[in-house]
Amino acid sequence: MIELGWLSFLAEPWFVLPFYAIGLIGAVWVTWDAYHTNTPLKPAMRWAWPVIVFFFGPVGLALYLLTARAPGIGQVDGEEEKQERHNAYVMHDWFRRTTGSVIHCVGGDGVGIVTAMIMARVFDLGFWEEWWFEYLVGYLMGTLIFQYKAMSMHASSWPRAIYMAFRGEWYSMLSVMAGMGLVMGLVTPLAVTEQPDPDTYAFWGFAALGLFVGFLLTYPMNWLEIKVGYKHGMGRQH
Repeated sequence: MIELGWLSFLAEPWFVLPFYAIGLIGAVWVTWDAYHTNTPLKPAMRWAWPVIVFFFGPVGLALYLLTARAPGIGQVDGEEEKQERHNAYVMHDWFRRTTGSVIHCVGGDGVGIVTAMIMARVFDLGFWEEWWFEYLVGYLMGTLIFQYKAMSMHASSWPRAIYMAFRGEWYSMLSVMAGMGLVMGLVTPLAVTEQPDPDTYAFWGFAALGLFVGFLLTYPMNWLEIKVGYKHGMGRQH
């Protein structure tokens, strides 16, 4: 039998509280930075990055600094110059472009998934009921708010933008929820014996883990979607 008891630290306040404190402070700073310094970020990315940093803490902050913020952009004056610096940093690097697509996906889906998870635990839904409920809420929120905002910049009409948003999010969401389902159905019960309620440290610790595993599993899917043109990745100038 797989031994995952060592992951019980995700249910401890000494880990969860500092982790989310770093995430909250980081999310506030990233929000300020995206609107005042790192301004070439797309609007949808300005919404998604704070969500990722909040749930991923120092890992999310490191990803932002390494993939989305061109070195020295704070010393660049003028929006055109900043856009050129940003594009040169991310557009020709498959890792940075794909990371932007994944952040956009998981940031949008994550808000819906965690919201649905809270509601599902309050109403004591079964595993598959909760899984599909999280899928539906995460998919709709990620598509209609985050993906639609991004695709509207590339589509000739709003029906086309909605179609492109639903198409791109469909495949991404499946892989994200595969990660969430793995953590919910296997990892969490083996680590803390039961599905935790929203008012526990374990809920927030394992919610972050589930989103991170979903992030890892959806990475190759987003890379493929960029390759076939379903998504655009980070750094495209409009």
